[in-house]
Amino acid sequence: MDRVTLSRNDSLKLGNTEFHIQTEYYQSSGEVVTLIFKNGEVIKRIQRKPALGENPDEAVKNQHNSVIHRLLSAGKEENRITVDELVLSTDTIDFFRLFVSQICERPDFLFARIIDINGKPILEVIRKSDGVDEEVVKTFLDAFILEEKQFYHMEENGLYLYGFKLNDGNTVVVGFEKEDARELLEKILYQAEDYLKPECGKKKISILIVEDVLFTRLVVKESFKLISREIKDFCFEVVDEAESFSDAIATLKKKKFDVVITDIRLGDGLGTEVAAFIKKHHPETKVIALTMYPEDYEKNKDVFDGFIAKPISPWELKNKLLNILQ
Repeated sequence: MDRVTLSRNDSLKLGNTEFHIQTEYYQSSGEVVTLIFKNGEVIKRIQRKPALGENPDEAVKNQHNSVIHRLLSAGKEENRITVDELVLSTDTIDFFRLFVSQICERPDFLFARIIDINGKPILEVIRKSDGVDEEVVKTFLDAFILEEKQFYHMEENGLYLYGFKLNDGNTVVVGFEKEDARELLEKILYQAEDYLKPECGKKKISILIVEDVLFTRLVVKESFKLISREIKDFCFEVVDEAESFSDAIATLKKKKFDVVITDIRLGDGLGTEVAAFIKKHHPETKVIALTMYPEDYEKNKDVFDGFIAKPISPWELKNKLLNILQ
């Protein structure tokens, strides 16, 4: 008869630190033993007898999950765990801990991870890394970012992915080997609605950024990501870019936007001309000047609805949008 009859194994990544948790029941001693590995080395051994009325299977499950929960809580006393690059609120960590505890019992569970607004995993539980195609996960994330939905799912080559957005701006992605996890996840999320990012409100705002410097366009787009978590009354449905005057006019001939943010001095024209075109053809569109030269705005402020100075501040952008949209 085998000495070990029951076992569980999971990998857990917190920031840059990787843990492996292995829990087994030993018939010879009648004990449940958990080994915690950090970067390949055992850092802690936990062992106990099953409690009165607790069968070995339950004992292994309970101890294994308890260890995972303590790791996810990042420790607070003598066994404190340093979590590299982990910038998450206690509420978010608590939610993730409880969320994982409700799905990790499924035999088809592959992984769960929290991803920040830059697409970087910052908290992760992995059971079967060999069943995860990271290219498929990346494609899933790219598609999810474009969607203004609370819950998103995709299936590719037997990998079932589910994603939802938290109210702190981060995203949770979960992987399974079976599709029927959706009903379970929706039930869990219904009970945890306080942690989730609300659905986009009735007012969806489309934005066009007109700027001939790529770095500035990227900064403006990142600023929209940052302030999106702070604004409750509307969401940014589309954030498009135009890299020149001619590109902006071509785009505006095909599509209407709620807000256009334009540099005044463009390589092949002037932002004032972009603003004049908008006021003539799309008078309901709001136009914000973006420039290092306030005097350029003062000379032409009759065609603009506001002004933001370079270098851009996300919070100035937020206040300006709130003023012109409300």
